[in-house]
Amino acid sequence: MNDNPSTGSFDDVLKKLKLAATTIKKTTEIKSINKIISPLITICSTVGSNKPYKPLYVPEEYMQQWKDFLSKRKNIEPRALRYLCNCPEVASDKRFLEYLQKEQMTLSARSLQGIVRACHWNWSSVVQESFLKKGDLLEIVRNLVSQYKGPNRILRKWNSSIDNILSPEAPQLFATEMIKDFKTIKEHTELWGIDIQSAFFKDNAMVNAVHRCRKNINLCRYLFEELLAWQLWGNTVFKNMVRKFILDDFFNNETARETLQKFILSDNRLGDPRLPRNNRNWLDVDSESRNRFLQWLSAEDIGFFFENVLPDKEDPHKRKTFWLSYVPRLISSRPFLCFEDETRLSPILRDNIKVGHFGKIQGGNSAFILDFGRLKVVEFSRVGACYIYTEKEFNKIVPDLWSIRPFTEGGLRDKLRCLGRIRHLITYNVDWRREVVKILASHGVSL
Repeated sequence: MNDNPSTGSFDDVLKKLKLAATTIKKTTEIKSINKIISPLITICSTVGSNKPYKPLYVPEEYMQQWKDFLSKRKNIEPRALRYLCNCPEVASDKRFLEYLQKEQMTLSARSLQGIVRACHWNWSSVVQESFLKKGDLLEIVRNLVSQYKGPNRILRKWNSSIDNILSPEAPQLFATEMIKDFKTIKEHTELWGIDIQSAFFKDNAMVNAVHRCRKNINLCRYLFEELLAWQLWGNTVFKNMVRKFILDDFFNNETARETLQKFILSDNRLGDPRLPRNNRNWLDVDSESRNRFLQWLSAEDIGFFFENVLPDKEDPHKRKTFWLSYVPRLISSRPFLCFEDETRLSPILRDNIKVGHFGKIQGGNSAFILDFGRLKVVEFSRVGACYIYTEKEFNKIVPDLWSIRPFTEGGLRDKLRCLGRIRHLITYNVDWRREVVKILASHGVSL
C-alpha cells in the first residue's frame, strides 16, 4: 500500500494529461497549392460582378458641361460623361447617347446600368422613338450594352435577353417572365437589376402583369397576394385597377370574387367601405364600383346571419332568400350579435374578415339591419317579426348605425316608431313577404 498521498495524485494528473493529448491530437493534412488558392481565385473573379447598382450624385459642374454642350461646347470630359450616365434626364437623351457612340467610349458596368435605368425612368418618351430603326435611341443603347465583356452578372443577363430590357415590347416580356414561375417582385427585379420606381416597371411591366393574371383563375392568388399587394402602386392606378376588377364579369365567379373581397377588406388602402374609418379611402372610387362591392358584402351578411346566427340554423320563413333578392337595392347592412351568439360564433368571427364589422346588442336576440336609405329594416334571430322604419324615425333610435357602443334589443323593437311590424307568417292565405314588398314599394324600394 502506498502511504504517500502525493503519488496517487500525480498518477491521476498524468493520466488526464495523456487523455487530453490524445483528444486534441490531429493529423496535419498537406494540401496542394491549387486547393489553397482555388477559392481565392473564385472570389477575386467575382468581385464587383454582383454588386447592386447605386446611382451617383452628378456634380453641378458636370451638369453645366452638358448644358454648354447643347449650346456651344464641342466636347465633354470623360469623367463628366461617366457621371452624366447616372442622370436620367441626360442619359436618356438621344443627343447624349449619340455622342457616346461617336466617341466610342468604353463604358463601365455602372455607366451602362445608369443609362438603362435612365431609359426605364423615361420609358414613355423613349419608346415613342423606338421602333428599332437605324439610329433609334433604343438601338443605340442596345449596341452600347452589347459591347460590354466584363464579369458583371446583370450586364451579362441583359445581353443574353436584351429584348426583355430594351425593346418596345420589353415590359410585356418582363411581366411574362415574372408570372411564369410566380416570382416575387423583389426576387425578379433584383435578378434583372431593374429599378422598381422606374416607369418601365411601375407603370408598364407591373400593369401588364396584372392584366395577364386578371382573367386566369389559377393566377388569382398570385395576383392579389403579390402583384396588387405591392405597396408602391400609385393611389390612382391602384384604385382604378380594383374598380375594373369589381365591375368585371370574371369576378362573378364565386372563387374569384371571394379572393377579391378578402383582398379589398384586408388592404389598408381600401378596407370595408361601410366602416367610417375607411370613408376617405373610398372617396375617389366611383359610385358604381362602390355600390356593387357593397352589394357583395350585404349578400355575405345575409348569408352569415341566416345561416349561422339563427337558432339551429333553421330559416322556416325563407327570410334569407327573400332579402337576397333585395341586395341590389341595399345601401348597407350590419349584423348585431348578442353575447351568447358572439361567444358561440367566435371561431367563425375570428377567421372571417368579411364579418369583422359586426356590432353588439344587449338582450337575448341578435339582430340584422338592412339599410335601404329611405327605409331601415330590422330582423331578429329569435323574434318572429321584422320591423320597418322610415329613415327619420330610425335615426331617432339609432343616431349612428356604426357606433361601437352596444344597442339594446328593446330599442330596435319600437312598435310606436316603426312603420310596420310584420310577423313571419306563411299560410295558405297569408304571406309576410307580400306585405313587406308592398311597404317597401310604397317608399320607392322595389325589385
